Amino acid sequence: MIRRASVVVLALLFCVPAALAAPPGLVILVRHAEKAALPADNPPLTPAGRERAAELAKVVEVLSANVPLRAIFSTDYVRTIETAKPLSQASHVPVTVVKGDLAPRVLALAGGTVVIVGHSNTLPPIIEALSGPSGIVIGDAEFNRLYVLAAPGTTHAKLAALAYGK
Repeated sequence: MIRRASVVVLALLFCVPAALAAPPGLVILVRHAEKAALPADNPPLTPAGRERAAELAKVVEVLSANVPLRAIFSTDYVRTIETAKPLSQASHVPVTVVKGDLAPRVLALAGGTVVIVGHSNTLPPIIEALSGPSGIVIGDAEFNRLYVLAAPGTTHAKLAALAYGK
């Protein structure tokens, strides 16, 4: 699955002129992995969610091989932070926990790859704010979606919707 995803992303990047591929080169957006039922207001990941978070680290390593990882952003919930943690440990890039509008912070990072771990209701508006398409819907049971946005913030932004993990 990782190889297929990297081929799609490489094809996506070659469709966008190099001069337009900054800042940043790629934005990878993922919903948190599978969450426990309790506590209802801020649950941790399930064992399956921890496996998916570990898989995310591997996928991002492949996708960012030619476009180095510059930042990892997460909302301030246990499940998003736990989803980002294996990637942070593997890459030695700290997780920045944020509230509010991420788009200006992401666009301020020139070049490289940025990962955003969010929620089904926060990722679609972020994609749209970064010049991606509108109308993206992430279902309650969808934990395997990964979106790769090339040339964010430009009229040439391209979005690839992928799946990862089991």
